[in-house]
Amino acid sequence: MKIAEALPDIFKRTYPALESGTQLFLAASLLRFHQIDAIPIGFKKREEKHLAVLGYSCLSRLLQTDPFSYKEFLKQPCENAAQELASISADADVERLLRLFGKTRSGFAIVEGKFELGALVGLRDIIGLYKKGLLSTTLSVDQIASPIFSMPSSSTLRQVLTEMFTRRFRRIFLDGNKNDSVITDRKIISYIFETSRLDEGVVHSQSNLLDTTIEKLDLMQPAKLSGRSKLKNAAAIMMAEKAECLVCEKGVITPWDLVMKPWKMGKLNLKN
Repeated sequence: MKIAEALPDIFKRTYPALESGTQLFLAASLLRFHQIDAIPIGFKKREEKHLAVLGYSCLSRLLQTDPFSYKEFLKQPCENAAQELASISADADVERLLRLFGKTRSGFAIVEGKFELGALVGLRDIIGLYKKGLLSTTLSVDQIASPIFSMPSSSTLRQVLTEMFTRRFRRIFLDGNKNDSVITDRKIISYIFETSRLDEGVVHSQSNLLDTTIEKLDLMQPAKLSGRSKLKNAAAIMMAEKAECLVCEKGVITPWDLVMKPWKMGKLNLKN
């Protein structure tokens, strides 16, 4: 099953792209307003390397920035806060794409097709193959759920981001209860790059930005489902609700859990 045949929509959707040298505040604004995970830089075929600005990479760069240099942080070229993405041919099969995700431990890649512009593919695109009947498994969500990691809601942004990057998490539960709220890198991006914070008049007051406590942010309430639910059902709920994660009795279910875990277990069937 070739990528181009399984995922034709990735070449049709309108997706913002950045020119090299674009200031980071514009890239961050696009991430926030479009509620997307990544914005490619350049986006052309046969480049030496493909870069993209991700919410995750922006936050990593911000965490390394002097608290009094927020203004300079926003003005730097977007490639300074970018992440290199692996590329793959549209004629490669989906199995090879999963191997690429497993190798890079990233849920994104650039797909190079017959057109000048490439396409961005992510694990969410793969999740959609359950509905098409191109992916199947007999596993239930309690067999692939990940343990809950929690922090107090009084934790600061700096503390939460430090744990996210140390543990390679994109979401953290609050106050020790999996039925409670979740903070995600996307929610943090929305807060940090809120329009009022990008205004020239207030940018100097952001020296203590990462000292803000998580309880002040817009949090996510994950959908709950039975641990006996099949992965196809979980995938449908995640896609329909545009949810970043789900929870069951055994823990949290992420896009990685729905695709990569069953594939690594040898229990994910890909239709030819």
